[in-house]
Amino acid sequence: MLGCFDTKAEDFNYLYACLKKQGLEIITINTGILGSTELFPVTYDAAVVAARGGGDIASLREKKDRGTAIEITGKGAAAILSELEKEAEIDGVIGMGGGGGTYIFLSAMQKLPFGLPKICLSTLATKDLSSQILNKDITLIPSIVDVAGLNKISRVLINQAAGALAGMISAGMPEDETIKGTIAISIFGNTTPCVDACSALLTAQGYEVMTFHSVGAGGRSMEALIRDQCFDGVLDITTTELADDLCGGICSAGPDRLTAAAEMNIPQVVVPGCLDMVNFGGLDTVPKKYQSRLLFSWAPDVTLMRTNEDENRQLGESLAKKVSQSTGEVKILLPLKGISIVSSPGEIFYQPTIDQLLFDTIKSRVMEHVDVIELDAHINDAIFAERAVNELLAMLGDGKKIRV
Repeated sequence: MLGCFDTKAEDFNYLYACLKKQGLEIITINTGILGSTELFPVTYDAAVVAARGGGDIASLREKKDRGTAIEITGKGAAAILSELEKEAEIDGVIGMGGGGGTYIFLSAMQKLPFGLPKICLSTLATKDLSSQILNKDITLIPSIVDVAGLNKISRVLINQAAGALAGMISAGMPEDETIKGTIAISIFGNTTPCVDACSALLTAQGYEVMTFHSVGAGGRSMEALIRDQCFDGVLDITTTELADDLCGGICSAGPDRLTAAAEMNIPQVVVPGCLDMVNFGGLDTVPKKYQSRLLFSWAPDVTLMRTNEDENRQLGESLAKKVSQSTGEVKILLPLKGISIVSSPGEIFYQPTIDQLLFDTIKSRVMEHVDVIELDAHINDAIFAERAVNELLAMLGDGKKIRV
């Protein structure tokens, strides 16, 4: 149970009692720097939390800087929760609060793995908290009224939140169906035929496939779940988010895109899918510096910009550097006849010399332990999907060759 016990002790005392009623053992973490409470046992008091966050409780109290205090206690709570989870000391986490408390709680959740129940009763639950939740499976419950003293509304919601946590814990994790493994694949509208073919081939061989739309949130989710060890292999067909990160497009997944599989040593096949494009909103949203570039309206609210020579050189270097960090098995597949639907011969982004510059940069910058395979095929050709799947299966130790 995580929260500010200094100013909201009455509310947390009631939550503590509700959790006890559910038969749960409770570890309590106080993130309120102004004091503590004697209404219920406090396992980790604010001084410990502040120290774990790199701060000092006396200094925080003296400065009276709310922003700094929230940041430090959030980091401290995250460190404590991470240790407790690694030591298998916790089965679920619950917290509640207003703006500051919600920020602390959501920050503290970031290092906890998928599947561990996380509930936040918050005054901000109906707002867009995506930038704080990021890719974590956190259940938000609107508090309706402020978390500032018990009443007939807050009692109901606090009691239900405690019951929800107990139910999620008792539900446990479902048993997986009999599968050989789970594979992550990245997709875009411009690579859908390839990904559909890959998914069908893998499913037919007994693998579970999880598809992630490369629109920023999709790439971040895939990277986070790779770090949570949810996958046995990765088919990163659509790495377009690298281009948006480079050029300020709306589909950036941040600088950590294409790093998780390398860090976790998970077998991966990487393709420069859709690196020929950067995504913006409607035509009127394209930054002024790009308005003279080759633009294509993919949809009324989506404008694609063709990447140029300099950008492809940088993208090739970035992809090669990130993939080369892996100490596990990894292969790069280059579709020499096009990396998206719109870069096919006769299509608006068809510029084979720029694509070749991308390929040459990747080949020249990648480390020797990474195999680069060139295929005389378009990314959406059946033969390309077949080769991508077969290369991944070989790395997974599944020697069976498949054909479309």
